[in-house]
Amino acid sequence: MLYRPQNFHLTELVCKDVYDKYGDMAWLFLDEKIVITIDTIRRLLNKPITINNWWDGGSYSQRGLRCNICDIPKGKTINDELYMSAHCLGMAVDFDVKGMTADDVRLWIAVNKDKLPYNMRLEKNVSWTHLDCYNNGSKLTFFEP
Repeated sequence: MLYRPQNFHLTELVCKDVYDKYGDMAWLFLDEKIVITIDTIRRLLNKPITINNWWDGGSYSQRGLRCNICDIPKGKTINDELYMSAHCLGMAVDFDVKGMTADDVRLWIAVNKDKLPYNMRLEKNVSWTHLDCYNNGSKLTFFEP
């Protein structure tokens, strides 16, 4: 991946285990479409966005790229459950926007989808914003958890 976001550090986009092992090489594991999209949203909204904050002592560590030993994928594997999350492919982020509810953010994205560069999906009925760049041929798709 060549694109480097203006508004996010790598530690905000990958889990701690990936960063600890690969450092700046972890950019290789992120899909450029999700990084450009979240960076564009941050620039257009002009509000702070929180993805991962483990690097600053926060509790969020699996809201960007998730590796196989992160709790969520590991738990699915232990339970013999298939887990095809875009997070594991570096194509998804979960995030909060300061001063906005998740519903507000989803509505803003829907209204402004043509200002965003790639097709995307948003998860409905969750208290955070899940955005991924799985491409099903539509500029914006909503899906159920």
